Amino acid sequence: MAKQKPEDIRNVVFLGHGGSGKTTVVDEFLHAAGANSRIGSVKDGTSLVDTADDEVEGKASIDLHLLHCTYQGKLFHLLDTPGRTDFIGQTVAALRAAESALIHVDGYTGIQVNTRKAWKMAREEGKAVAFVVTKVDMENVDLPKLIKALQETFGKCCVPFNLPDVTGAGLAKVLSVLNPPEGASDFVKGYREPLIESIVESNEELMMRYLEGADVSAEVVSHIGTAIQAGSLVPVLCYGQKGSVGVKELLDALVGFFPSAASIRSLPVVRKVENEAGESSTEIAPVDIDSNTFVAQVVKTVIDEHKGRMAIMRVFSGSIVAGATYTNASRGRGGKFGKLFKFFGTKQEEVDSVSAGDIFAAAKIEELSTGETVTDGTWKEPVRPLRFPMAMVALAIKPKSRADESRISQVLQRYMAEDPTFRFEMDSQTKEMVVYGMSELHLNILLQRMARRQNVHVDTKLPRISYRETITRSVSDFYRHKKQSGGSGEFAEVHFRMNPYRGKEDLFNFVDALRGDNVRRQFVPSVEKGCRSMCETGVLTGSPVIWVEVEFFDGKDHPVDGKDMAFQKAARECFKKCFLQAGPTLLEPTVNLEVSIPPEFAGDISQYLNSHRGRIQGMDHQGEEQIVRALIPLAEVQTFSSDLRAMTQGQGNYSMEFASYDQVPSQVQQQIIDKYAKEAHGEEE
Repeated sequence: MAKQKPEDIRNVVFLGHGGSGKTTVVDEFLHAAGANSRIGSVKDGTSLVDTADDEVEGKASIDLHLLHCTYQGKLFHLLDTPGRTDFIGQTVAALRAAESALIHVDGYTGIQVNTRKAWKMAREEGKAVAFVVTKVDMENVDLPKLIKALQETFGKCCVPFNLPDVTGAGLAKVLSVLNPPEGASDFVKGYREPLIESIVESNEELMMRYLEGADVSAEVVSHIGTAIQAGSLVPVLCYGQKGSVGVKELLDALVGFFPSAASIRSLPVVRKVENEAGESSTEIAPVDIDSNTFVAQVVKTVIDEHKGRMAIMRVFSGSIVAGATYTNASRGRGGKFGKLFKFFGTKQEEVDSVSAGDIFAAAKIEELSTGETVTDGTWKEPVRPLRFPMAMVALAIKPKSRADESRISQVLQRYMAEDPTFRFEMDSQTKEMVVYGMSELHLNILLQRMARRQNVHVDTKLPRISYRETITRSVSDFYRHKKQSGGSGEFAEVHFRMNPYRGKEDLFNFVDALRGDNVRRQFVPSVEKGCRSMCETGVLTGSPVIWVEVEFFDGKDHPVDGKDMAFQKAARECFKKCFLQAGPTLLEPTVNLEVSIPPEFAGDISQYLNSHRGRIQGMDHQGEEQIVRALIPLAEVQTFSSDLRAMTQGQGNYSMEFASYDQVPSQVQQQIIDKYAKEAHGEEE
């Protein structure tokens, strides 16, 4: 592959709601640029983009796909993203690698959930944005209504750049709005002045002359690119699939007006700072880049069956050759590149070197992870990490066989490396293996892939809630352990005072308050060990005990039968005896839940939260969204992802984080205790 200068490279990410036609347009691009002899089809399963079995079957993208082509001397890196928010992590990665974002909108269905999310994410990343209205060759497409909706939702900056001669089956071509041909309709001509106004807004001198009545129409073309990068113009371009109408015009616009890889002249880095008190923290600061310094960032990790772990990187400046050494600026470690590759769907083309603007993969790089910064050693500060959303939907999984059990951890580690929005852990209390993802669909697809590709099968269920146990009042009692069964016996007696305790750090406090020599000092650690073992196993439901203090103030010993194990047993039983008298109660984890929804769903969300033991903490507006904040038990929101989707027609978002442990209402507590007792009895049987 011939090397390209950064100014001749266009990195473009394809965004939009599922079914809006992103992948189809990528296939059209590849054909128009001569990278494919025929146009691939998602519908027919022949797309060059969606090639995985589950993507072909479901006719929808699941992964981020990287392809490239050359058009009019420009190298295009095309990044096709899934349209479902379940796979939002792929979009995060793609946006960091690109300069331009094409947000696709179905001409028939209009603005949808992921249209808004794609816009917000692209704007936050500072990308040049355009809307591509697809399927304008379908019947009953109301283009004026859709353009109005785009402007009302995203701003007056959204102005048509071209429009179809007609909508529906008779579509033959798209017409330039800036230079409409003779015979163009008033509908097309009507957007010319708004387009010029959006362009001149990016240049103060040009805008003043325009406002004074000067004819600037001959000058505006040279300012289109500036207006797009400044955000005063967000072009709206049209595409009809039959006859590939609008594809060439879209490619021409990207070549002529959208930013190249050379437009990136500074990078946001993570910098350590100290305040006057000497306390250190971090901040994000822009730093100019030297074109001779190699700086790249890992945007995605892929585990290849033959090449092993591959780090996909975007090069921001400089160049590097295969076999060269590098520095991981995020961790301060060095390494050496092996072979370098360019992706074209599932194909990998080996290259000798890469330079600014390139998106490439390095093979067998075990020590590089997604988001880390790779340099030649002269650049020391890491580029701002990718901000992936927190995985909040959980499933408990259990291997179906011993063979599955032996391989599952390794396979899950692989999926976690490839997808930062997926994670797994062993719950130390419930002893369950729990996986976390963006939604039930996200987790189900990953688990299906695990079964299909790695032959590892699991059963799933909702995970058990990690409750805690504590007390509400102080008590004092004793317990005597005595065992005689021939030969050496066991004897220990302990006296406890048990109190509620809220220490700053320790969740359990043991106080040695012994006086005199009723108990030999050597057995005090045995008593503490017995108490701490009860804190781990619990009394009511097998949940850990917290916020308890035990004062060991008296007891009895035996010169022969007094033993370490005897005092551990006595301590456990005395702990249990005191605990059951001290107003025992269950504590449940609560979370701070923040829900973002269109205002029309606020009432439904409030009713849902109130009926699920939630306490609304506040409601306010953020742009066009209604924000509802609530404190709610984790047990009540285990299915919130699907519930929210059903309540808001897929238009709601949410985030949650651990808040605290709160007391479980008595009626709910008894249900939990009874369920635990039933499960424990069943295990004994």
